Amino acid sequence: MEPWPSLVRLATTGVGRAWPGPVSGWASGPEALFGAGGDLVEVFARVPTGRLVVLGEPGSGKSVLLVRLVLDLLARRRPGDLVPVLAPLGSWDPDREDLDAWLERRLSVDYPALGEPGRTGTSRGRELLDAGSIMLVLDGLDEIPAGVRGRAVARINNALGRHPDLALVLASRSDPFSATVRPSSGTEVRLTGAAGVELLPLDLDTVAGYLRDSAGGPTNAASWQEVFAALAAEHDPHPLAQLLTTPLMASLARVAYTPPPDEHPAPAGCPLELLDRSRFPTPRVMRAHLLDSFIPAAYALPATPQAQSDWTKRQATHFLAFLARDLEERQNGSTDFTWWNLADATPKPLVGIAAGLAAVPAGAVMPFGAWLGVGMVVGVAAALTARRWSPPGRTFNRGLAGGLVGCLLGSALGLGIRFALGVHSPAGYLVSGLALGLIPGFLGGFRAGLAGGMAASFVGAFVGEPTMGEAAPLANSIGFAVAAACVVTFGQRRLPARGLRWSPLGILNAVGGGLAIGLAVALQAGALSGLVAGAVAAAGGSFGAGLEAKPAEATVAADPQTVLRQDRVTFWTTALAGGPAIGLAAAVVVGSALGSSKGIQTGLADGLATGLAWGFLQAAYGGFTLARCWLALRGRLPWRVMPFLADAHQRGVLRQAGATYQFRHAELQRRLAGNPLGGGRAAGDRESGALPDGGRSA
Repeated sequence: MEPWPSLVRLATTGVGRAWPGPVSGWASGPEALFGAGGDLVEVFARVPTGRLVVLGEPGSGKSVLLVRLVLDLLARRRPGDLVPVLAPLGSWDPDREDLDAWLERRLSVDYPALGEPGRTGTSRGRELLDAGSIMLVLDGLDEIPAGVRGRAVARINNALGRHPDLALVLASRSDPFSATVRPSSGTEVRLTGAAGVELLPLDLDTVAGYLRDSAGGPTNAASWQEVFAALAAEHDPHPLAQLLTTPLMASLARVAYTPPPDEHPAPAGCPLELLDRSRFPTPRVMRAHLLDSFIPAAYALPATPQAQSDWTKRQATHFLAFLARDLEERQNGSTDFTWWNLADATPKPLVGIAAGLAAVPAGAVMPFGAWLGVGMVVGVAAALTARRWSPPGRTFNRGLAGGLVGCLLGSALGLGIRFALGVHSPAGYLVSGLALGLIPGFLGGFRAGLAGGMAASFVGAFVGEPTMGEAAPLANSIGFAVAAACVVTFGQRRLPARGLRWSPLGILNAVGGGLAIGLAVALQAGALSGLVAGAVAAAGGSFGAGLEAKPAEATVAADPQTVLRQDRVTFWTTALAGGPAIGLAAAVVVGSALGSSKGIQTGLADGLATGLAWGFLQAAYGGFTLARCWLALRGRLPWRVMPFLADAHQRGVLRQAGATYQFRHAELQRRLAGNPLGGGRAAGDRESGALPDGGRSA
C-alpha cells in the first residue's frame, strides 16, 4: 500500500478533496485501521484519501462486509453526500474497456434510470461518475484473469486520475492482490492513494458458538459441543480446526449438518464424522466434502413459493452444474450469470434459423418476380460488407435512414440505366426497387444501410421483373429467409429493454418510406391508391421504426425477474404493434395494385415475419425464449428457468447482485463445474455472510 505520509500528502494536496472525513478524524497511521466486522464504516472514515483495499482469504467474508459497508454508508448519508455503489468486477475485461465505460454499462442495467440520456447527452450514470457523485465499492479484483489484473489496477488508477475526488473501496483475495502489485516478473503497480485492511481468520470459540446456536436442536448442539471439545484436546492441528476459520466453511458445515424441519436426519449425517482423519486427512478433502454436501442439503428443504415446481436434489445439481460449466468454460470463469446471455449458450445460428423460417411464407406469397429474393440477398451482402466501416449504433434508425436513401438512389440509378438503354420500364419496376431498400438498413449504421439499400434497390429496379414467374416463390422465400436470418442474427438486442419510446428519426424514416411507396403505387395504380398506400405505409412504419427500446424509469436496482418482465412486455408490444401495422401496410400496397386477395395473403405473412423480427431486434426476450426451449429439450435446464433460479436464490445456492445472479461462492461454482478447487480463471470468492460478524479487519 501507499506509505502513510503519502496518503496524508495526497489527501491534502492531490486527491480526496471531496472526501467528507474531517482531518481531526484521520488515523495516525495504518495500525489505527482496526476493528470488528461492523466497524468498517468507522475504519473507512479514518482513511485520509477515502480509498481502501479490503483483503482476505476465500470465504473470509469480504463481499458481505462490503454489503454492510454500503448499507452503513447509506444510513449515514446526508443530502449531497456521495452515493456508494457496489459493483462486482467479475464481468469487467480491462483489455477491452476502461473502468468508466464498464461502470456506465453496469449502472444502466442495475439502475435503469441511469441509462437514460442526461443533460449533456451522455447517460445519467456517466454524468454522475464525471461529477464525482458516486463512491465506488468494487468487489472481486481476483475474479479478473491473473494476466490482466495489473492492467485492471492501472485502469482503476487512470479513472482515479480523471476523477481525483473519487472515493473507492476495492476487495480482493490476499494472495492474488499481492501477486498483482508485486509480481515475480514484470512491473510493480500500486493502487493510488489507498490504505489497506485484511480480514483475520475466525477463532474456534466464535465458530463453536455459532454452530451450537444454529444446530436445530439439543442433540445436534451436543454433537457440535463434542466435536469442538475433541478439537481442543488435539495436540496436532486437526484439518477441521484449520478449515473452520472462515464464515463460508462454518456456514457450509451448518447447512450440511443441521437436520431439516421434517425430523429427517441431517443431509450429511452427524458432525462427529468430521473428526475422522482417515476419511478427511486434509482441509482440502474436507472442503470438497462440505461443498458437495451443500446442494443436497439446500434442496432437502421444502420448495419455496417462487419454485412453482419441486425439483429433486439430482435434478437441481444437474441444472446448476450446467450453469457452472457455462460460466467456467464459455464465459471464461465469470461469476456473473444473466438470463439475457443464455442465448449465447446455444448454437449461434439458432435465432437466425427461427427468424428465417418465419419469413419463408412472406417470401412465398410475395407477388413479385424472382429478382426480389435475389436483390434481397445482394443488399444484405453489401450491408454486411460495409458494416465493418459502419457498425450499428444504439438503435437501427440510422441504418434505416441510410437504407431509405439507398433505395431511392438505387431505384433511380437502375431505372436511369434502363432509360438510357432505351428499355421500357413499367412502374412495377420502381415498386420492385423500393420494396427492397429498407431491409439492409437493420444490419449496420447509415453507410452500411446506404450501401445495402442501394445495391438491393438497383437489382430490383434494373432487372426486377415485377410479374411472378415459376421460380419466384422459391427464390423469394430463400431471399426473405436469408435476409431475416441475417438481420436477427446480427441485429438482435444483447441487453434487456425496459420499455419503448417514440423515435423522431424512426418516424421520419417511416414517413419517407411511405411517400416513396405511395409515389410508386400511384404511378402503377392511380393517385387515390397511391395516397392510401402511402398513408398506411407511413402509419404502419411509424409503429415499427418509430418505436425503439429504452431503459424504463426506476429509482431502485432491478432484480432479474423485473428486468425479464419489462423486456418481455417490450418484445410483445413491439411485435404486436409493428407486425400488424406493417402487415396492414403491405396488404394495402399490394392489394391496391394486384387485388385484395393477394393483399391479404401478403399482409398476413409479412405481418407475422416482421412482427417477430422486430421483437427480436428490440428486446432480448426472443433469444432467451429460444435458448430456454433449446436447452430444456436437451435436458440442460428446466423449462421454467426463472422460477428455478429464484428458488435457488431463496435456498441460498445463488446470490443476487442487481439483475445478475452469482453462485454463493466461486469455489462452489468451480466444484459444480468439475474444476479442481482453487482452479479456474480466477479464484475469486462470493462470501456467504452467514456469521453475524464475517471476520475482523486488521
